[in-house]
Amino acid sequence: MDNIPKPFPILRLPRLVLDEVFIMMRPFELINFSMASLKSKIVMKCFLRTKGNLKYSIEVNTHEEPKVSIVISKAFFDQRMTCEREKHKKEEYIETRDGFTADRVWIYSENLISDWMKLFKTVSELFNFKRRVVFFRPDTFPDQNKSIIDFIKCQIPIINACSVNGEKELDDDVEYFLENVDVTESVELHSRLTNKFQVKIDKPLRNISIDFGDWLNYNQLIKFNSCKINLKISKITNLELNTFLLSWMSMDSHQHLERLRIPVNDPESLNVILNLPHERNNVDVIRHGRTMKFGEMFNLEVEEKVLYTCIVI
Repeated sequence: MDNIPKPFPILRLPRLVLDEVFIMMRPFELINFSMASLKSKIVMKCFLRTKGNLKYSIEVNTHEEPKVSIVISKAFFDQRMTCEREKHKKEEYIETRDGFTADRVWIYSENLISDWMKLFKTVSELFNFKRRVVFFRPDTFPDQNKSIIDFIKCQIPIINACSVNGEKELDDDVEYFLENVDVTESVELHSRLTNKFQVKIDKPLRNISIDFGDWLNYNQLIKFNSCKINLKISKITNLELNTFLLSWMSMDSHQHLERLRIPVNDPESLNVILNLPHERNNVDVIRHGRTMKFGEMFNLEVEEKVLYTCIVI
């Protein structure tokens, strides 16, 4: 029994030495270390709130395998919940051609959402995040959507960007999500919705993107306050789009709008839509321009294609 090595008293190391040890750890290891004891949690929180302050971003996802991702530059560290026992503690490392890396680990759970919430809460208590992104899929755990949304709101009151994805038409859950999360930059709706859906996004945003926009009418569109609006499917008529553009050109609405992308049914429709001062370019022409915004220079690149109108301000 005397030959059994004693545990190394890591918390007794000097603070500077302990910080060097923490710096070499992956986010997963930092989280696991913090869960060892109350003292280790306090020490880790102190380290992350100073040395790691605003170094990390967080992405949470409620798809089939709910996950919490910690992002550092181009490196993603994912911890995923799984109901498959054989996946427990499985690890995966991926490098992409564009320089991104994904370091993943799976944890078996009998209650995916409950354990995902525990992990989410632990991570939120430890880290200060410079950016927060939520991927919400309402048709994965439909009976728990309200509790999921309430929990997200509690953990991260302000969200930089969100993406709602789904194949089922769950209007009430999507509406509840948009009403209860405070998004500051970007909203992407990739979920199917019924014609009765009413979106309420009147706050200033950088981007609004809608895949299945056949529910969106003109009265809802005119209330958007975004720099970029992207619609992949739309029931906005040619005359309504023309009215929208005239309103923008007269500065009656959407003074911050920089780009509107919306599908056009046929080339003849452009005669109705663009019955206003405009410049028409060759299909294959790509224009490069420079403009000023808030005192900073940035580049614009626009490619105009047949049957898809891209209007750039």
